[in-house]
Amino acid sequence: MNEKPWFGIGRNGQTFFRWDEANADRNDRLFFAILVDEEIACTLALRAAAWQRELGLAGKLVRAGHFHISLVLLGDYDGLPKPLVEAACRAGSLVRAQAFDVAFDRLSAFGGGALVLRGGNGIPPLQAFWRALGCVLADTPLKSLVPNSIEPHVTLLRDRAHVAKIGERSIEPIGWTVREFVLIHSFLGQHRYQVCGRWQLDGQDHAHPVM
Repeated sequence: MNEKPWFGIGRNGQTFFRWDEANADRNDRLFFAILVDEEIACTLALRAAAWQRELGLAGKLVRAGHFHISLVLLGDYDGLPKPLVEAACRAGSLVRAQAFDVAFDRLSAFGGGALVLRGGNGIPPLQAFWRALGCVLADTPLKSLVPNSIEPHVTLLRDRAHVAKIGERSIEPIGWTVREFVLIHSFLGQHRYQVCGRWQLDGQDHAHPVM
């Protein structure tokens, strides 16, 4: 699928979304995600480099500070529409959930030549949180952007030529307690992230995101 979600404002002032052909000039991506715990990310960066050498892979390793679990993609744009960011932040502040544990125990290939971590059991607590986020988004203009399912993974590197040949393997589990989720602005092609919103998972209703 080469289409991307597109956000706009109609003449009546109402927001809308549609699916357009992907445009190479769109350099700004917005998405909800869970960042890997900082301490775990540092360890994971070392393990990712070791797997790269062991498997004879090329490609650029993901930076430790960029390891994440994608939740909902809100689209690629040529400059982020301010109303989109505001709508996403409002939605994020309405999510009520408790902290939960995640663990990844599989190393495998994924789409686009990505080498990723996956959970053999599908990581039910993460699935439950994703559904909670989806329920909130379903009552907003962003509802059309919520996918029907999620495949939890953490991307370590991309190598389109060689990763597809890698068979899935069991690894020592890599886990942490998820205590927050974020809204990320990714500057495509620049390997740069900006956190637009951050919400704690403490079961409370957060009226304002922590920037």
